Amino acid sequence: MKESKLNEVKRAAWFKGWDLLVYAVLLVFLAALFFAFVILPERGALTGIEILLKNERVFSCDFEEGTYETFGESVQVQEAGSLLTVTVTTEEGYNVVVINMQERTADMTDADCSWSRDCVHMAPISDTMSAQIACIPHGLVVVPLSDALHSDGTLH
Repeated sequence: MKESKLNEVKRAAWFKGWDLLVYAVLLVFLAALFFAFVILPERGALTGIEILLKNERVFSCDFEEGTYETFGESVQVQEAGSLLTVTVTTEEGYNVVVINMQERTADMTDADCSWSRDCVHMAPISDTMSAQIACIPHGLVVVPLSDALHSDGTLH
């Protein structure tokens, strides 16, 4: 490489005008996506919780009416004030879900599914934007319900 060409490369700017424009457009686009998917979604109050075991409903709780219903013999419910402790027992093991009727929340507090117990470390369900709590080894899913959501996660 000639010395003049080498000096020309050394003196060249790191960014050209068009490079900065492209980076600015990408930054604005990413900020808009963040705003649209994280900031704007409405986090409404839950109207209920359902627990599905291998895609079949075994427990349903309605926060609006303050009632719950069990389906099958694998579910035991203990009431303590506004707290419901729901234990689902199967051939594979058990899961314990604590539902706070007053605060309208649900949390998986105990399970014997694996050594890591990933389902116990999932975030509690507290609003309509909360993710479902899933225990894959047992096939158990805790589903948030609202006026706008069906139990399968689709919108009304």
